[in-house]
Amino acid sequence: MSAPDLQADQRIPVVVVGGFLGAGKTTLVNHLIRSLPHRLGVIVNEFGAAGVDGSLIERLQDDVTELTAGCLCCTGRDDLLRALVTIAMREHKPDAVVVELSGVADPTPVLTTLLERSVRAAFRVTTLVAVVDARFALQTLREHPEAARQLAYANVVVLNKTDLADPGRLAHAEGVLRGVNPLADMKKVEQGQVDAAALIARDDFDPRVLTGVDEKAAHTPGLKSFTLHAERPLDPYAWQRFMTDFLLSRPAEVLRAKGFLDLHGYPQRILFQAVRDLFTADAWAAGDGTSELVVIGRGLDRAEFEAGWAACITPEPRDLSPD
Repeated sequence: MSAPDLQADQRIPVVVVGGFLGAGKTTLVNHLIRSLPHRLGVIVNEFGAAGVDGSLIERLQDDVTELTAGCLCCTGRDDLLRALVTIAMREHKPDAVVVELSGVADPTPVLTTLLERSVRAAFRVTTLVAVVDARFALQTLREHPEAARQLAYANVVVLNKTDLADPGRLAHAEGVLRGVNPLADMKKVEQGQVDAAALIARDDFDPRVLTGVDEKAAHTPGLKSFTLHAERPLDPYAWQRFMTDFLLSRPAEVLRAKGFLDLHGYPQRILFQAVRDLFTADAWAAGDGTSELVVIGRGLDRAEFEAGWAACITPEPRDLSPD
C-alpha cells in the first residue's frame, strides 16, 4: 500500500485507535511515538472523570490533549471539535494526529464528527485501528456491543497480548475476528509492537462504510465508572486486601482499574493497572501522599468500594505536642 501523496492533500492525517478496556491502546500509541520521527498530536479520551492515560503518553507534553468530560461518542463530541481546532491553529502543526478512544467508545459517532465538513477542511481520517486483547476477545465480543462495532468498522485489527493467550484460544479468537471483519488487516502482536511506519502511512478508511449507520452510540448496559481518592498514603497490607477482595476476585464485574497509588513506606508512587483478574504495578514518580484509582465495571456498588478504600487510608498522625 503506497503512502498518501502529501503534496496533493495537505490536511492533517488522523489515525483513530479504538479497543475495549485494557486491550492495550495506550501501549500501542506509545509505541508509535517511540518508533516514528513524525511530530504527532495525540487526543486521549477516558471514560472516567479522572485522567490516567494522558499521564502515560510519552514525550509529547503539549501535544497531548486529554478529554475526561465523558465518552467521545456521547457527551464529549464538542470537546473533540475544540481539541481539533486547537491543533489546527498551532504554528507548528503535527504531521499526524492519533485519536485514542475510550475503552467503551462506539466509534461511529466519533467518525461522523471527524467527517463533518468543518473538520474535513483541515483533517482527514486515514485509518481506524481496533486493538483486541487476545485473552478476552470472544468474551468481549459477546458481552459488549461497542467492542463489536470497533471491530466491524476497523481497517486494522491489532490482536494484542498474543504471548498471554494459549495457542488454542488464540487460533479460535483469530477465526472469530476474521469472521466478523474479513476485510480488516490483522496484526498479531505482543505489547502493541506493530510496524509503526506502515500503520501511520495507511490511507484506507472509506467514509462510505458509515452510510445508513445509526449514530446513536451502543454501550454495555449498566457500565459505570467512579474514582476513589485519598489525601494520605495507603496502608500496603490493607491495599493488598482491597485489591484482592474488590478488584481481582470480581473479573465479571470489575473490567478495568487504573490509577496512581502512594503506599506508606514507599518513596515512589505506584502505577497500578488491572484488566479483570490480571494486574501490573510499576514504580512511577516520587510520592506526594495522594492516591487515585479509577474503577470501571458493571453493577458496582460505589458505596461498598468507597468503604473498602477508606479502610486502606492511613490515619492522620496524632498531635502529641503538650498543651
